[in-house]
Amino acid sequence: MKIAMVGGGSYSWAYSLFSTFLANPFFDRETELCLYDINAENLDNVYRFCTYYNDKYPESAITLTKTMSEEKALERADFVVVAISQGGLEAELEDHYIPRRYGFYNVKGSESGIAGASRTIRHVPEFLHIARKMNQLCPGAVMLNVTNPLTALTRCVQKYENIHAVGFCHGIRNHLEILLPYFGADSFDGVSFSVSGVDHCSFLTDIKYHNQDALQIMRDKKMIEAAWAGKSHITFDDPFAGRENQRIRFILWDMLGCMPGLSDEHCAEFYYQTTGTQENRDRFGMHYDRVADRTATVERLRNQIVKPLKTGKMPEFHVSNESPDRVIEALKGGRQFYEVMNYRNLGQVRELPMDIVVETFVTFDATGVHPAIASPLPKAAQLVVQATAIREEMYMEAAAEWNVDKLTQALCQDPLVLDFTKVRQVARDIMEYNEQFLPEDFGR
Repeated sequence: MKIAMVGGGSYSWAYSLFSTFLANPFFDRETELCLYDINAENLDNVYRFCTYYNDKYPESAITLTKTMSEEKALERADFVVVAISQGGLEAELEDHYIPRRYGFYNVKGSESGIAGASRTIRHVPEFLHIARKMNQLCPGAVMLNVTNPLTALTRCVQKYENIHAVGFCHGIRNHLEILLPYFGADSFDGVSFSVSGVDHCSFLTDIKYHNQDALQIMRDKKMIEAAWAGKSHITFDDPFAGRENQRIRFILWDMLGCMPGLSDEHCAEFYYQTTGTQENRDRFGMHYDRVADRTATVERLRNQIVKPLKTGKMPEFHVSNESPDRVIEALKGGRQFYEVMNYRNLGQVRELPMDIVVETFVTFDATGVHPAIASPLPKAAQLVVQATAIREEMYMEAAAEWNVDKLTQALCQDPLVLDFTKVRQVARDIMEYNEQFLPEDFGR
């Protein structure tokens, strides 16, 4: 079995994903994990870092290779993991500088607002390039995507190149784990929940703890009232996304009647009332600065790989909670796997268009991919999720067609861009900046 990792020099993702294959006894020397990247230095550093642990645990080792040749990486691959940042940190920061020049503001900008639109415009053409190469070099391979904007990128390869793709986001489980102590749990034992929506705009429609209503337990503890009073101090340090707060999440729960699946800095971007103006951000304590935080995070993640290689003081082997290894194992006849995933809508979310990528529980086994029917989305959640899903689809189409008019149409209805007088120029700026990243085969 061959697994190709596009973005194999990623300081954010490569080692954490490698660790799961090394720790999973289903994989052995007959499994090749081929790291591919266009950055020679990063690729070499990540390869040497992973090789240290591969050699340290020979009884668990897999076959680890590296290459700067896309063809060599993809040729005869069974699975293709994609973990890229097209344009690197500089481009990601420009996603935020563009809106700020016009008085707009994104918190995270993974898929919403001007920053999210810009990221979509830049990444979709590259994903379509990867998909075309897959159809040439490894037809039938499954794409496992961890790159944001997760919905648009997992969707575009399916829509335009008929690639079977699965999107991975640890957010729902990680951001529910933060809340466990507040309804009496110290682990996920005895906890069940339902989720429905699209990535970063999903809702927990039900949470049970030993058959008790966990949402009601938190209501009874007056946690919503505390959030309105500015007394909520629940935080979570996401290794990828930085500090996450839990105040706006509770306020949205109160207003909409259903609990957002993710923490403040993610879910708030879909509501102008919370982050659309500086006054709103001050009112709800939204002081996160993506430019500063992402710059620091990139440096921190780089140092976690580079410094140990320089000093020779390698940290203890740590296995991440990412799950591409479990999906591959299940599809190859190993243990069945049931988890929250992003997958094409075959009817599991009845309130959203068919075939777009939705976030629900999914079962993987040797017979394939089986999405679970999601609990109904309340109408208040539908208002948010349906608009988000359609807008992200339009951002994706604008990128695939390189269509500034379609981008303008979608942007002018984004809750963070509500100004017709500026949106055309914003759309032009996005297209002009990101044109430099178009792959050579774009549009062919």
